[in-house]
Amino acid sequence: MTILTLDAKKVEDLILSGSYEKAAGELFEIIEHSANSDNELIYDSLTLLNKICDKSPAISLRTVNNLANTINDLNSWVRLVSLEILYQITMYRPNLLIDLMQEIRLRLFDQESSIRRLAVKIMGNLILSLHIDREELQNIIEEFTEKLMDNDWKVKLQVIKTLKKILNQDYTKIREYEPLLSIVIVNLRDEDEDVARSAAELLKILGTYFLSKEKITYVLLNLLYNEESRVKELIIWLFGEIGKEKSSEIIPIIPKLINLLKENNYRIQLRVIDSLVTIAENNFDQIWANLIAALYTGDSEFRNIVINALYHLCQSNIMEIFTYIFEEFENPSENVRDGVALVFKRLYEEYQVEIENEITKILYILESKYWRERKKTIILLRSICFILESKKVAVWIFIELEKNLKIENDPDVSEEIIYTIRNIKAKFQDIDETIQEVNEDLGLFLKKIQEFQKIPAQFRDKLNSFIKEFKFHQTEIELDKIYRKILNKIKKFNKRLSKFEYKRLAFNLIEDWEETKVMIMDELGIIKAFISELFEEKKEEFTINLKSKIKLLEDRISILKAQYEDIQEYNFLGHLDDLIIDKVEDTELEEKFTQITQLRNYMFKLDDNIREILVKNVEFNEVFKTLLSKWVGFKIELQEFLSDLDRKIKSTKDRIIEELHHSDGADETQKLNLLSSLLFQGHIQSIITQGIEGLKRFNDNFDDLKSKLDTLLKKSEFSDVRKLIEMNTNQIQNYIEDYENQIDNVVGKMNEDNDVFNLFARPSVTKFVSFKEVLINKLKIFTQKSTDELILNQIKYYLDIINPIKLESLASYIEMDINLLKEKVVKFVNKNKLNARIIKDELYSPKREDFVEPRDILFFKNIKTLGNNLYFNFKLNNPTNLLFSDLQISLKTPEYLSFIRNESFPKYLYLKELKPGNVFKFNYVLKLKHNIEKNLTDPSVDEVNLNIYYKDPFDITRKISKKIDLLLP
Repeated sequence: MTILTLDAKKVEDLILSGSYEKAAGELFEIIEHSANSDNELIYDSLTLLNKICDKSPAISLRTVNNLANTINDLNSWVRLVSLEILYQITMYRPNLLIDLMQEIRLRLFDQESSIRRLAVKIMGNLILSLHIDREELQNIIEEFTEKLMDNDWKVKLQVIKTLKKILNQDYTKIREYEPLLSIVIVNLRDEDEDVARSAAELLKILGTYFLSKEKITYVLLNLLYNEESRVKELIIWLFGEIGKEKSSEIIPIIPKLINLLKENNYRIQLRVIDSLVTIAENNFDQIWANLIAALYTGDSEFRNIVINALYHLCQSNIMEIFTYIFEEFENPSENVRDGVALVFKRLYEEYQVEIENEITKILYILESKYWRERKKTIILLRSICFILESKKVAVWIFIELEKNLKIENDPDVSEEIIYTIRNIKAKFQDIDETIQEVNEDLGLFLKKIQEFQKIPAQFRDKLNSFIKEFKFHQTEIELDKIYRKILNKIKKFNKRLSKFEYKRLAFNLIEDWEETKVMIMDELGIIKAFISELFEEKKEEFTINLKSKIKLLEDRISILKAQYEDIQEYNFLGHLDDLIIDKVEDTELEEKFTQITQLRNYMFKLDDNIREILVKNVEFNEVFKTLLSKWVGFKIELQEFLSDLDRKIKSTKDRIIEELHHSDGADETQKLNLLSSLLFQGHIQSIITQGIEGLKRFNDNFDDLKSKLDTLLKKSEFSDVRKLIEMNTNQIQNYIEDYENQIDNVVGKMNEDNDVFNLFARPSVTKFVSFKEVLINKLKIFTQKSTDELILNQIKYYLDIINPIKLESLASYIEMDINLLKEKVVKFVNKNKLNARIIKDELYSPKREDFVEPRDILFFKNIKTLGNNLYFNFKLNNPTNLLFSDLQISLKTPEYLSFIRNESFPKYLYLKELKPGNVFKFNYVLKLKHNIEKNLTDPSVDEVNLNIYYKDPFDITRKISKKIDLLLP
């Protein structure tokens, strides 16, 4: 007898490599000779086969053929894994299992619950997927249905789920429903809530396909009065589901459901309320009438529960409930009036806007030509006022009634108004003072709006005054500051107006403000566009002037180059020794040193002028390319010549000193002293003096640099700030290094006191070193402070745009190590320079009430009515210096308004970009439909929705969502 073994590692490798056929062959070799294998080996083989059983039709077919025995194996683990394999196959190739159905059906009664669960799943898939003979199918379903009595809840739950699918697929597969109905009712009592709830859902489906509404209602009523509370909850839920449809059968059940609210069971009460709300979707009038009727009872506890039910009903139907509520205010029963009033008062706490909109509609009825309607409306307003007990609503109604009293010509209506006003005054005793305050506020708002209307003209005058004395950067910053200040004022006033508690009394004023706001932004947009054009013109003029200055510098370079070439032709370095030794008393030596000194002075001044113009105009780097290419190469060549000269002079100096040591004649000594004096005063002194002057100039320039940096920071030109800091640092460091090298070349080490050159040079060199150390120290302080200011301004800039912002993103934007950034943030916070804190990996700053600079698109609207047409004029304004892109605009309108295409922009708009300072205007025209009655209970009534999506410069999608109430400006 051959002993079979399984190389699990080999099979797993074959599976991972995709060699499924080879792997299956290895496994089938063991499974097909199960008599020669132990249970563990078979189980391991089947477990691996489970991974690939449905990889190909051939593998699936051979698998099914080989599992006929294993599904009946004595070992439960072997049976379980065999059924798991078959379950996978039923999902994709169920027809392969036709011959195994009888064996699988036997597993429905397996001792192991886990095996029964799988058998139920497999049979469910086969019933739903295969075309089985009708008689056989009935036997299978009957057998399958019996599993509803299984003692395992998962088996029952799976059977219920499958039966629901069978009924929804083809309910005729169930030939006899009575046995199934009985078993389902039994399952309603199951201890497992999932089984019980699923049984209730199955009962609903059975009722739909097999029972009339009367019969299912009869069955449920019997259960309702004869079952425990847990089953009652399910029956009540079923009544709610059945009652969704508008049918006469549910009407008699409604009072019975309401009567269940008397039960001292909170879960039952909640379930009843939920079902009543569900039934009300299509049977609202019946539910409302029955709940109102229930309020007539004298039982206060029951009334409170009914009131709670009414409240939930109103919440789910908020847009259609007000007519019903207002009718009940006149109900003869005090219990009803009090109950409905309590519901209305609770609703106002949650749905203030909706109720105030309804009050607005009621106020419109005061314009009715029928005096009875007007009088009835006044009574209703009085009831609302006293029920809500809201001073805000009382003031609003009081003022509106006073207005109507002035124009009312019917004595009965006038008498009702006076009576209502008198009662409101008695209820709210300080209402006169409040109304006076409101009127004062309205007067202030009107005055402020009139002031705002003058802003464009004032801004234009300010602009003209700045243009007359145009200073390139200062003018730009000042005008931008004024522009932001105006925007800030608009934002503040807009916020104050939106917080005004009585803005429903200020319809016209708010409308005027919206028009004024749009007008201001239009004017400012035009002015800002003009400013942008003006700055471009001025920038062009400035660039032309700058180029003329650069031309002068280039001419000076040419002159300096000519002087240098003249000295080169004379071969000064080659004749230096001869000039010193042979022509001591000649003026030629002095002239040549004077030329060299002048050459060095010219180079120093020219370099200083170029450096100065570069610093002052760091934003115009491109303009300096030609100048720098000419200057840098020539400067290096000239410096090399002067360095060679300095070394030559030092060599000559050393030779003179050597001769002085060996000279004992008075004439000779005098001659050498003269030479040394000439050398120092004519050349060495000029080098050190120039170096000191340069250090002084750098020191004096720090104030101008600070002013320049402040200007750039205000304009948020951070790259230019960084460039300027680096440029200044490099210039100073290079300057010091150059002059130290020159001094070392020409003077050397001053280590001997009797060295006549050292005696001359030491004071000046000491002075140079002293100035150098002061400048280096000042440079370190300046660079550190400027860098901190740059980082701080960058952090504030990005926080204005993205708040909170991820530290990783912020570090990337400002090109800084994240750990160093954290240190800087902590430092700024501790010094109260930054109002922010780090939360996890984000930097968060509290939202500021008054923005310093706009960082987002501004949206403005204007709505006008002409006849049946509504004109919506919208505007998007980009007041920032940022570019916004991929703008997508969509409009949604109520059903009763038609869209006039030929006079409107498309409902769905796409705008590629909105540039800084630009404005995009678009409009829509809507018309009230004549052939469609306006449904005041529609949730979308009186509301136009406008959604705007766009991307900011950091590719972050933003959204502006506006809900425009047609009752409010």
